[in-house]
Amino acid sequence: MKKITALLTLIALLSFVSDDGVLFKVQYKPETKYSEILEQSSHMTIKYHGDDAFIERLEDKGIKNPTVTDKSSKTLAEFKTGKLTDGVHFPLSMEFISTTSSDGKKVIPDGTIIYGKSTIDSMPVLDSISSPGMEDDMKQVLLKTMGNLFTQITFPAKKLNVGDTFTHQLPVSIPIGGLTVKMNISTIYKLTKIDNGIAYFDITQVYNFTLDEFTTEGGGTGSGQVKYDIANKFYCYYQETSDMNMKMKMQGFSMDLNSKSSYTQTITFSKN
Repeated sequence: MKKITALLTLIALLSFVSDDGVLFKVQYKPETKYSEILEQSSHMTIKYHGDDAFIERLEDKGIKNPTVTDKSSKTLAEFKTGKLTDGVHFPLSMEFISTTSSDGKKVIPDGTIIYGKSTIDSMPVLDSISSPGMEDDMKQVLLKTMGNLFTQITFPAKKLNVGDTFTHQLPVSIPIGGLTVKMNISTIYKLTKIDNGIAYFDITQVYNFTLDEFTTEGGGTGSGQVKYDIANKFYCYYQETSDMNMKMKMQGFSMDLNSKSSYTQTITFSKN
């Protein structure tokens, strides 16, 4: 799963408008259905460097140098919240309805449902998963991964006027083979206008990799736009493109990686 994809899917910027701007909070509403369409595409190039014997081994295994991979996918999902059970808590579910992808693979099987609970003033806590055919170990990994995304993405309540900005810092760990690459994503949100019940934001991102004995160089940038539906207290559109480069040094060879990706999420709201 693209490292940034699942993180953007769960960003919740809730707000209300006053005479002098927009006040953002982190919150979900009870008895609401969020119908989501998530479209992603990526173009990755890996260039290998090594001695003649290493390059020959790649060729013997049918690995092209450089290796170029193009992928795209479209996912339909629904996030549903239930009625308040005690005036504070309410149940919720996340269902992955269908995924179509250029390589025919599904990271999360169709019909997978993740359950949890939330309160008006806190982010959801996930506690169980239903996914026919998925191994129990994988279920626990998916449940933990999705749950961590909720706990990691927090935005301080802050009133913004048109032209104001705020910055969000997010550390990310990316598994690559038997290694874990670490980086920090710095995202600047700028409120550009409020029109017809929608707050518009431009976003710019900087990716800084943690350099170590394996990751010798790395960085990248991203940009996009967020449209926030004020009446429904949730974003209705999130679009982002990114371009990242990384150099990795392994035993006996090295790799240059370049990844260009795009992400678009559209959400509609209805009573649940």
